[in-house]
Amino acid sequence: MKEDEITIASIEKRKEVGIDVGHKPQRGCCIYRVPKGLRKINEEAYTPKVISIGPLHHDKNELADMEKHKIRYKKKFSKRITDETWQELIHFVDLYEQSIRNCYEDRSCTFKLEKIDFITMILYDAVFIIELFLRNNGKMDFLSVAPHLTDIRSDLQLIENQLPFFVLNELYSLALLKPETRAKGYPSFFYLSCKFFFPRKQLSETDERIEEVKHFTDLRRHFMTTKMCQLQEHTGLTGLLTDVPCAVKLKESGVKFKCNEEGWSLDVSSKKIKKLCLEVLELQIPKIEVNGQTELLFRNVMALEQCHYPRDTQVCNFFGLMDFLVNTEADVDLLAEAGIMSNNLGDSTTVARMFNRLCLHINFSYSCYWADAEDLKTHYRKSWNHTIETLKSVYFSNLWRGTGTIAAFLLVLLTLIQTVCSILQVL
Repeated sequence: MKEDEITIASIEKRKEVGIDVGHKPQRGCCIYRVPKGLRKINEEAYTPKVISIGPLHHDKNELADMEKHKIRYKKKFSKRITDETWQELIHFVDLYEQSIRNCYEDRSCTFKLEKIDFITMILYDAVFIIELFLRNNGKMDFLSVAPHLTDIRSDLQLIENQLPFFVLNELYSLALLKPETRAKGYPSFFYLSCKFFFPRKQLSETDERIEEVKHFTDLRRHFMTTKMCQLQEHTGLTGLLTDVPCAVKLKESGVKFKCNEEGWSLDVSSKKIKKLCLEVLELQIPKIEVNGQTELLFRNVMALEQCHYPRDTQVCNFFGLMDFLVNTEADVDLLAEAGIMSNNLGDSTTVARMFNRLCLHINFSYSCYWADAEDLKTHYRKSWNHTIETLKSVYFSNLWRGTGTIAAFLLVLLTLIQTVCSILQVL
């Protein structure tokens, strides 16, 4: 063995001392510091609370407690593999060290770490994630159940708190997807990742899109973005959104809101529906669950788009549309009644404020929702639509009022007919 060769013993010593435990592909930058303007609006949304992953929040004292659990999980993981496999994992990180460093925009954080410190950090963080995902899929401990799981799951989706997905996937494959271990039934790492972050989504082993995913923040964006936007870009039906009326005003013009039940993508669609001699515009929007983690998840995906997808800001564009639709708590209540928004915060004013602040300091690419927004504006500008909706809301808001309105109309009509008949008899 060479004197300067990095081994499992050397990285264990570097990591665990001082802690009481009772052919290379070129990888581009994909992990960023959140722009200062966005961070000032809600700094907590971008800051890990319990665990640091990668170099950007490495060695923060307030996150030190979780380092003991990384060592504990590394020891659990060691029971799954041999020492020879450990050396393969080290060799892989050593081989791709520069490519991994290049994935981080903030080079001051990555290059201040010496080679062995960097490799040690990557391995312990990666093994912690892999072991956590495996336990989430089978044997569990206290870290893989609430409330610990909620905090860890949130931290693992922060844009600044990432490892490149190719590193995690390759280490997992080298360790557990060899011919001799496949018989133990280990699923793919992509499958484990989806099951950890999206437990209610129906998954299959054939649902593989590994090459498209940069990291876990990008994984969430991957499931949020829509094919519809790609199709409309080809047809030219895109533009910048301007002056879209809020939900309450649109309802006053007769627009109907309906929940798009397939709420995994951000597909929004408007369609005209004929009802008798009237034409109704229906706007379908995917269901949005608003809870204590919602703003954090949205903000980090939007920050990723600002840094990595500035010409394809699909998620930002969706919330740009929602910012137009939601001005006050009345708009939130209206969308909640339509089943579009599930308000688990209870306070509609807080939800409205969240949507009003999400798009501050956000730059937008051309929006695939432009054509739908233009349909809404055209419908809203027609005074006839307001008149019909007013008549419906005042005189036909329910069965009894509608029946009373028809009865009154018939009474007036019959009275008019009787009056005319009386005049005719006199003449």
